[in-house]
Amino acid sequence: MRFLFVTTGLESNAPAEPFWIPLGFAYIGALLKKHGHDVHVFDRHAAMARWGSDYDRIDQAMLDTVKSFAPDVVGFATISPLIHHVAHCAQILRKQFDGIILAGGHHATSMPHLTLEKIPELDGVGIGEGEESLLALAEGNPPDEITGLLWRQNCHLSHDRKSLELTKPVAGRIKNLDSLPFPDFSLFDTAFYTRRTSSIIRGFYMSTLTMLCSRGCDKRCSFCTESLVYGGGVRFHSAEYIIEMVERTLRQYPLVDGIYFHDNDFLIEPERAEHLCKQFIKKGLAKRFSWAVQVRADRLDPDLLKLMKKAGCIKMEIGVEAATQNDLDFMQKDTTADINEKALRLCREAGISVHAYMLTKTENESLADLQTKLNWLKQNRPDTFILNALQRYPGSLLYRETGKRFFETHAWTIENIRGFYNEDIFSKVSPQERQQWMQSCFEPFFRSHHRFTRMRRTPARRWPQMYSDAIRRRLKRYEAFRKHEKSKSYLITER
Repeated sequence: MRFLFVTTGLESNAPAEPFWIPLGFAYIGALLKKHGHDVHVFDRHAAMARWGSDYDRIDQAMLDTVKSFAPDVVGFATISPLIHHVAHCAQILRKQFDGIILAGGHHATSMPHLTLEKIPELDGVGIGEGEESLLALAEGNPPDEITGLLWRQNCHLSHDRKSLELTKPVAGRIKNLDSLPFPDFSLFDTAFYTRRTSSIIRGFYMSTLTMLCSRGCDKRCSFCTESLVYGGGVRFHSAEYIIEMVERTLRQYPLVDGIYFHDNDFLIEPERAEHLCKQFIKKGLAKRFSWAVQVRADRLDPDLLKLMKKAGCIKMEIGVEAATQNDLDFMQKDTTADINEKALRLCREAGISVHAYMLTKTENESLADLQTKLNWLKQNRPDTFILNALQRYPGSLLYRETGKRFFETHAWTIENIRGFYNEDIFSKVSPQERQQWMQSCFEPFFRSHHRFTRMRRTPARRWPQMYSDAIRRRLKRYEAFRKHEKSKSYLITER
C-alpha cells in the first residue's frame, strides 16, 4: 500500500524554525517501508519554513502531493490546539481524494468517537501507538479486526458525552520496542531539521536530531497528556539498540553534533541511564556528539550527573512549572519547590546547562504571583527558561475537571479553538495587566538572559553564522507579516 502522512503546522504568522522532528511518523514510516510499502510525508511545518503562513499555497502543495503520489491512505497527526487544521485539511482533501483518510495522535486518541463526528471526512481514527495498527492494515488484515483503529461504520456515537465508550479495545502497546526499525529521518527535509539552531537544545547553536530511548511516564500531572498515546507505564529500548541507532544516525548525517532524547523522563531508571552513559564513553560517542534530556527534578543524583556530563550530556530540561507549593500541588506534580531549587543547583555544580519549564495562568494567580515566578527565575537562574500558559488538553485530569466539555459542545473552528486555548479561567490577572507585565518585566529579562546564554554556550567561531541566521529569521518574519496583513483570514467551514 501507499501511505501519505501529513504533519501539523503552527499557529504563527512567521516562517517555522527547525524543531523536534516528527518521530511518530518517522517510526511508523520506517516499519511500513521495512515491509515493502511506500511512504511519503507532507510536512506542513517544514512548508511554513519556505512559505510562512501562506496557507493557500501550503494547501495546494499538499493537494499536488496527493495527486502525484497517489496514496491509498492519508494519515493526519492531531494535537488539540491545532485540530482545526486537520478538519480543514480533511475537508479540502476529500473533494479530490477517494481513498482512506485517517487521523491519529493525542487528540484522536483522547476523543476517538468525537473526532469522527466532528470531522466527517475521516474514515477512521487511530487510538494509541500506530505502528502495528497501520502495518496490519497495509498487510491486508480485515479493517474491522485491527485493534487500535476505530472505523466510522463501527462507531456508535453516544448522546451522553460524559460516558463515551469505545466499540473495540484500545491498541495493545508494543511490548518489545527493539522490534521496531530505527526511525526513518529521510522521510523529512533533513536539511531543514538539521540546520544549526539554538531552538532544539536550547541555548546551544547546533545541528540536532531527536530520538527516543523509552516510551511513557509513571507520573500523572493534572495538565499533561504527553504519554497519552503510549498508555500507562514505561517501556525501554535496550542500550544496544540506542547505541546502534546513534552510531548509524551520526554516520548518515555527519554534520549532526547534537541529539535531543525526547523521553518523558530520561532518569526514570537511574541504573539504566548509568549503563547507557558508560556505553557512550566506551564507544567513543561522548566525544562525537552532545546530548540533552528531559528529567524530573526529584530524579537527580550528583554522581550520576557527573557521569552524564562525562558522557556528553550538556542540557537538562526540567518541568519546574511553579515557584510555590500551592501551584505544584494543584498541578499534582508530586514534588516540592525545594526539590526544584536543589535540582538546578545540582545541574550547575555538575556543569550541565538546565532549562526550566514554568507555567502561568495558574490557580488564583495575581500580579504578585507573576512577580514571584520572575524573582524565582532571577534567583535560581536556569540557563534557559520558558513561561507557558497552563492549558486544558483532552485526556488530562485538568480538562475533565475544568474543560466544561468544550470540545464536546462546540464546533471545531479556528475561532473556537483559539478562543478556548487563549481563555484564562484560573488566574486573577486581566489580559491588559498581563500584557503590560510581560512587556515591562518579563520580556526584557528573558531577552537579555537568553542572549547572554547563547553567546556563552556557542563557540566564537560560530557567532557570525548565528547572527546571520538571526537576521535571516527577522527578515522572513517581516516578510511573512506583510503577506499576512494582505491575505484573507484563514477560516474553515463551521461544523
